[in-house]
Amino acid sequence: MRGGLGRTIRKRTSFPISVSDIRKWAIAVYYPEEPPTEYLGAGAAGGDPPATAPEEFNPFAWATPGREPKNPDASAGFLERQAGITPPDVMFVVNGGTVCEYGVPMQEGDVITADFTLKSYTQKEGKRGPLLITETQDRWTNQRDELVRNAVMTYIRY
Repeated sequence: MRGGLGRTIRKRTSFPISVSDIRKWAIAVYYPEEPPTEYLGAGAAGGDPPATAPEEFNPFAWATPGREPKNPDASAGFLERQAGITPPDVMFVVNGGTVCEYGVPMQEGDVITADFTLKSYTQKEGKRGPLLITETQDRWTNQRDELVRNAVMTYIRY
């Protein structure tokens, strides 16, 4: 399994972000309150400065170019199966948390690329026996290769 560390499990590229995408996201996130006006402008095409998305904006939420449906895998070995390696002998998975670092804000016209990789494995002893602590990294960059978001997710499996 350690041979899979650093390996890209999934790579995605978004459609160009539109002002409409930003506006709809802000309306949904701030509902029932009114979203801040900075997310409701016309954007560069309407003579305003380019629209900037909220940090939590997800350019992959609706669709991605060339995305093909895949079979859902809710097993505790889903990460390794996605990477094409033999999964560990675990039955359960618990979300151990996510830490996000934000870089430059996403703006209208940006095309975001996400690289999802296996970052680390650590084994610890728990009350029920051995625990496998797995970290993944989901790194987003824009078309200028600037960091937009780096999320490290922790999974606790046993």
